[in-house]
Amino acid sequence: MLEVFTKRKKEIFFFLLLILFFYRSPYIFLNGRFMAEEGNVFFKYAYLNNFFSSLFFIDFLSGYMNLWANISAIFSNMFSLKFAPIVSNYLSLVPKLIIIIFSLNRDNLLINKFYLSAVFVLIIFISPLNVPEIWMNSINSQIFFAMLVFFLVFIKYDNSKYNIVDAFILFISGLTGIYSCILLPVFILKFNLFRTKQDFLNLILLGVCTLFQFLIVIYSKFSNSLYEGKLHTVNLELIINFTYNVLVKSFLGTDLTKYIYNNFLINIDLSLISLVIILIFTAIFFLFLNHLRKIFLKNREKIENKEIKLILIATIYAFISTSILVLIGGTGDYVGGRYAALPSFYFLVFFIIIIRISKIKFLKYLSLFFLVSSVFFGAISFKNNDYSQYLECQNCPNWPDEIKKFDQDKTYSLKIWPYPSKTMQLIN
Repeated sequence: MLEVFTKRKKEIFFFLLLILFFYRSPYIFLNGRFMAEEGNVFFKYAYLNNFFSSLFFIDFLSGYMNLWANISAIFSNMFSLKFAPIVSNYLSLVPKLIIIIFSLNRDNLLINKFYLSAVFVLIIFISPLNVPEIWMNSINSQIFFAMLVFFLVFIKYDNSKYNIVDAFILFISGLTGIYSCILLPVFILKFNLFRTKQDFLNLILLGVCTLFQFLIVIYSKFSNSLYEGKLHTVNLELIINFTYNVLVKSFLGTDLTKYIYNNFLINIDLSLISLVIILIFTAIFFLFLNHLRKIFLKNREKIENKEIKLILIATIYAFISTSILVLIGGTGDYVGGRYAALPSFYFLVFFIIIIRISKIKFLKYLSLFFLVSSVFFGAISFKNNDYSQYLECQNCPNWPDEIKKFDQDKTYSLKIWPYPSKTMQLIN
């Protein structure tokens, strides 16, 4: 039995993840549902317009192109209205499955052992960062595509040939959201360090996508099409909110964090708590950097230095740039939910890096503790949490009944998720 697991551990792990996915939201896997703009913006546009118009559709209210949402809407519209939501939901699985397959099978600099690959996948799908809001819908697939782009930075390429699949994924990702495009400087760094043909191709493709998305942002802003709550200044309340949602909740989850605060810290000023938390993680960060400096001084000529440099700089840059983006680009004084997902991911990856590189046992064990804590508390709230209405049908709209009403009256507003507030009208 042990021998079978050893030989087939990747396949078994992959199969167990699929079971977990289904366990989290069997209703969605079996019935499907449109989530907010997935239905009332993207599918509606595809339903009312032709293929090419739908493929290049841009929602200027959000201020960027979401190509995967367009593609999902087009494919959904090829089926009857009864099956359209479930088609869109299954298409949202595509980037998630690619992440798992790449993490377990692709030769890369970041995760060079099976257990690190498993941890990497678990923090993406089981930890508290995988909030119900981003689960199984096309509009938030951009978050998982950004994770894919981040992973592609660390792929080891053979300089004698091109990888068209990676280039295609990168191009789709870049046109699916800003999160992928802000990683462009990391691809510039990688090309400067390794100079492979594929790295140059990746750099050019993501550069084109970034320029295109940047022009959309500029047009949306100056044409007053952009949602007025976006692109704002950062205040103390946002910093406190960010500290809770990214630096604390990533490890402890929502319930334990609130319990600790309400029972032990409620009389302490939140800004002081945030400052202490930031200082603790800053101290860990600089302790690790000082340790790396000593390693580099001893091994100046090793090629591994280039790899470590790329891993570290890429992760630090990704965390800082994405954090700034959600701080100034989120709606209102809130950096939780979907806005916290990517900064939390990059933050957790930093502790994988410590395990991967550090020779200080204290740092390795502390990092392992943080990651195990993250997966443990994420597993506790994986299915049952304060936002389980995003996962389960609790007096949710009956989609076949909604279609019957729509067939009788084309002006009828179809009820979609999150219920009962969202609806979808399939008329101009």
